[in-house]
Formats: sequence, structure tokens, C-alpha cells
Amino acid sequence: MWQILILCFLNSVQLNNALRSVHQRSMAAGRLENVTQTISRILEGYDIRLRPNFGGEPLHVGMDLTIASFDAISEVNMDYTITMYLNQYWKDERLAFNAFALWGDNQKDPTGEIMIEDDGANDVITLSGDFAEKIWVPDTFFANDKNSFLHDVTERNKLVRLAGDGAVTYGMRFTTTLACMMDLHYYPLDSQNCTVEIESYGYTVSDVVMYWRSTPIRGVEEAELPQFTIIGYETNDRKVGSFWIKHPSTTLA
Repeated sequence: MWQILILCFLNSVQLNNALRSVHQRSMAAGRLENVTQTISRILEGYDIRLRPNFGGEPLHVGMDLTIASFDAISEVNMDYTITMYLNQYWKDERLAFNAFALWGDNQKDPTGEIMIEDDGANDVITLSGDFAEKIWVPDTFFANDKNSFLHDVTERNKLVRLAGDGAVTYGMRFTTTLACMMDLHYYPLDSQNCTVEIESYGYTVSDVVMYWRSTPIRGVEEAELPQFTIIGYETNDRKVGSFWIKHPSTTLA
């Protein structure tokens, strides 16, 4: 009698697990098809040449950066090299999608046994960096840049996240060598103030307004330099003509 009950229980568990696996695969396949169709739909008729809200109010582009490392500082060349992550944020209503239709409401099977957990992130699609070549992105550049390169191991270090309301997150990892005019009168007991000057290459403030996010810079406190000590950093905005220049500055001693 006990053997029969145990076998029946085990068979029931195995059947439930099998049903769960089949249902989850079916849900995943359906969601993949929905996402593919949604991406194709929002790109249909999309004009990459025009900024979001073209002809209307200026587009606000938020940004923050994380310093991965200070790679080199050269008093001879008056420059310094850093590796950083730069994230930019803006809203493009042309890319908005219906999150409910995308993921569907069929999160429970007809028997009520299987529930797909919702972690609250189902209205965000994470895409490969190549997607950035199909949509409008800010023409951000570094005004005091000497040489830069985007990391590409094992793939180009770029990402795009797209939210249901059209909010875009565009991130990248790169290394840049930036000019820093140093005052060496007190060398080797000198202190230097080096900046990262970020601005839009072609858009004036009537089209694009850049702003710092609530936590604009990360990673400076953890950075280590063999010959210098970082004694502080700050962020500033500066308007030159019709262009905004945003520059975090770091003081080295």
C-alpha cells in the first residue's frame, strides 16, 4: 500500500515538472516572437536622421559615467588616459511599445498550477549595441580628446535598453586620452586639475540639452594612481555660444 502511494506521488511530481517545462518553453517562444515583431514595428518608418521631438522642445539627455581606471598620466605630453563607462538617457516616443501586449497576460496556465514570476522589469528590452545604429543617438564627443577607442572584446562594449514609454539607455565602455594643461611650477610637489569635457558635436541647446543624473560620477574613490593622490572631483556645466559643455574635473596631487 505504501509503495503504491509513493510511486503515485513521484509520478505526479514528474508530470508536473514536465508540464512546467513545456509551458515555460512555450511562453518563452511566444515572448520571443512578440519581441521580434515589436522591434520590427517600431522601426518601420523610423527616421534616424531626426532627433526625438523634432521641431518641438529641446531633447533632454541625461548622463553619468563610471571611472573603471586611471591608466596613465603624462606630464610631458600634458594628458591623461582613463577607461570609463558612459551611460546616456533620453526619451524617444517613436520607440514606445505596449508592454502588456508584448509580454501578454497569459502568465498562468489553465490549471492554475504554473505561474511565471514577474520581476517588474518586463517592460524593458535589453538589446545588443548594434541596435544603436538603427535609431537616433546623441552625437556626444569629448572636446579635449586626443585619442579614444571603444573596447571590442569579445564584442563591441555597447548596450541599448528600451523601455515601454520610449525611454532609452545607451551605454558604452571605452578608453580615452584627454588633454590636461598642467602647471608644473611646483613639480614634483604639484597638484593638477584635469577635466573631461563632454558636449554635443552639432546640436545647439535649442535641440539638445545635456544634464547630469543624480549620481553623475562613480568609481573615483576606488581609483588608484602610483604617483598621484586624488583629492577631489566635481561636475560643472558651461555654455559656450549655443552649446553646453559638461565637464567633471578631478584634482590630482
